[in-house]
Formats: sequence, structure tokens, C-alpha cells
Amino acid sequence: MAQIEKRPTKDGKTTRWRVKWRDGGGRDGDWDGETFDYQADAKSFKALVDACGNRRPSPERLVEHGFGYLVPGSAPAPEAPAVMTFRAYALAWLETLTKPSVETKRKYLERLEKHVFPTLGDLPIDKITRRVMREWQTALLATGLSRKTIANIRGESVFPIFRASCRPGEDEEPPLRSYNPLDGLALPDGPRFERDILETPEDAAILLTAAYEVDPEAADLILTALATGLRWGEVAALTPEAVRAHAGTVEVRQVLRKVNRQWVVDPKPKSKSGYRQVPVDPRVMEMLRRRVASGMAFLFVAPRGNHWRYEDFYEWRWVKIRKLAESRGLRGHITMHGLRHSLLTLLANEGLELSSLTHVAGHRQVSTTMDVYVHSTRTHHEPVRRIVGGFLEAGIRAGEEQRAAGAGRAAEYRGRVHRSSTERRPTISATAGR
Repeated sequence: MAQIEKRPTKDGKTTRWRVKWRDGGGRDGDWDGETFDYQADAKSFKALVDACGNRRPSPERLVEHGFGYLVPGSAPAPEAPAVMTFRAYALAWLETLTKPSVETKRKYLERLEKHVFPTLGDLPIDKITRRVMREWQTALLATGLSRKTIANIRGESVFPIFRASCRPGEDEEPPLRSYNPLDGLALPDGPRFERDILETPEDAAILLTAAYEVDPEAADLILTALATGLRWGEVAALTPEAVRAHAGTVEVRQVLRKVNRQWVVDPKPKSKSGYRQVPVDPRVMEMLRRRVASGMAFLFVAPRGNHWRYEDFYEWRWVKIRKLAESRGLRGHITMHGLRHSLLTLLANEGLELSSLTHVAGHRQVSTTMDVYVHSTRTHHEPVRRIVGGFLEAGIRAGEEQRAAGAGRAAEYRGRVHRSSTERRPTISATAGR
């Protein structure tokens, strides 16, 4: 009976299938065989060899069963269709995108090249299984990436690629896949780290006091970011026209975005919900009005008069401010984006309705605000202690009384034992042992 062997190519990227048999089926028969690119072809040819008594099929039977190209002197075997790799399909998919900006598409490609192509790039896109994707996610987690970063990579880049491959092509070509291997696949389990935030008024006071001591100009930006919850690209791009003093709000009209490693002004916020007006505390508004009167193109400007670049502000101002604040007792390692988390957490804990909270954040979905930006704080610790203490007060008092009574009885018992042992102790005379 003929056998089928699985044979990987030298580069290890392709698998071929070898059908071999002994002529006539006997042990003394010579070995013969044929190699195929597809397992289905190998199985069909094996069945044909078995039907011919473990002998090479005649030319007529080869032609009859679709193996005419194996007949000597016939036309060469048909070329296997070109394999569509994940890399080739992903690059073609990127070219079809119209909504994302040039910078967003560049970020997609950067993520694919760094985190996806090394594992999936050379695999045929129609052969990638759910197991392959699960192992890919687990490997990313092992490199130190957070669950959120992995979720961003698969949600913004990988998932849409597989989803597109399940649809007919632009010229009605049949879909490459019948299902998305990421559909329903859970993220890998891993440690979840809470971002450090400003939890109390004392925390905010320490940070802002340090900021105004280091640089009052930079401190005004930090105060505005903390009071409004704006993203860095939104607060750094505020112009005098964005301040609506009569309404007590600032209006997000434009953002700073990094394009080809340069920060440029983009008149399009991150999403439609990014266009919004955020209420401002009157004391913060008074500071903003003074800055409007300065006549600068931006509310917050770097020493050279232009808008701040994130890297410059972080290195020249934020690091110094944070170190000074931490030396004075600020808990945690606060980031500039942590200011946004701090405000949204405060508003949520104070009971601001979800629709308003989402509007302040500039998110499209409430789940984004609540799951990512709202953190647990320690403000509930004292109420919990007070409530639990009131509930257990009688029991704790009774326990303390019993403990005191037990301690008295134990002391009395130890005293009796001591007196009894002293009375029974033999007297050693001065002449003993002489």
C-alpha cells in the first residue's frame, strides 16, 4: 500500500506531500513515488496507485483522473496559484484605506512591521488558525507589552485585515477566508496595572505648587490640562479663539498631531466627539483670559514662541516638576496623561452623569471612559472604616471587655502558680555539698 509523507521545504515555510510505494507491493519491489504541492492531490494519487495494485498508473488512467501532466512528454504540471501571504494582503489593505490620515496609516504600518509581520508576515493568510493567533498574543505579552497595547494592535490593525479577507475582492474575487480567527478570541491573561493619578486635593496642591515654582508658564498648561481633562494634543493646540469666556468653556477645534516625526496642527480632532466645549472653573478661566490678552498664536507657547512639542515639554519641564513634587510627598509616578485620568476619575466619583462624563472626555462610547479612564481610589477607605466600625462597635467592645477580663484571670493564675512553686521549692543549707 502506498504511503504519504509530509515534507517541509528547506526554508521551512512550505510543506509538500510525497506519495511513495514499492512496485507491486512486495518487499523486493523497487521504490517509486511522486511529490505534490497539495495534500488533497497526494491522497487522490495514493488511492489511484492502490487501485492499480501498487503500480504506477497507466498514462490513460493518469489522464482520466486529472494527473495527465505526470505522463512523460505531456505538458508540464500546472503552476500552483500564488500564495497570498499575510504581509502582502496587509500592505494591499493599507493602500485601500481612505479615512485614516497619512500619519495614522504610518502608525498602522509601524505596528505591523514591529509586532505582527515577524510572526505572521510570511504565512498564507488563509492558513492562519485561531491557535496561531492565540500563540501570537501570548508571545507579545511575554515581551512585556501590556494587554491594552495588544488590544490596540489587534483591534486597529490585525482584526480589520482578517475581516477584509473574509469579504469578496474588489473585482468579485472569492473571499480568502471563511472566518476571522480573532473573532471571539479573548485577550491573554496578564497583570493589569492601574495608572497613578491625583486622588486628593492635597495631591493636586503638591503638584501644582511644584509646577509654579519650576515654571509658571508651564504650570498654567498643567493646570488647564488637569481642570479640563484635555489630551496633550488638544491642550497644547488651544488658541485664543478657543476660549469662550462668556460661556465659561474652552472649545476643542484643532489638535497637535505627530506626522513624520514632526508635531503639526491638524484641524481635525481625533473623532467627531472630539469637537466639544468643556466647562472651566472661573479661576482657571481668569488665567486663560490673561493668556488670551497676551496676543500669542497659542495659549501655551514654548520659549521660542511656537506651540510646545511633547518631547520638549516632558524633558524640560514635566520631569523637573514631578521630581520636585515627589520629593515633597506626592504618591505615585504621575504622567501628563495621568492628569486626564485624574479628572475623569474625580468626576465619576462625584456622580457626574455618564453622558456628561463621556462628553468631557471626548469619547464616543461610555465604556471607553469607564473601563479605561475611571480608576478606583482611596477616597472610600474612611467611609468604609466608619461604616464597618459602627456595625461592629458592640461586638468589638464586648470582645475588648472579655479580653481584659481574660487577661486579669490569666495574671491571677500566674500569681498562684508562682506562689505555689515557691512554697514547694526545697531549702538548700549553707553546708550542703561539703
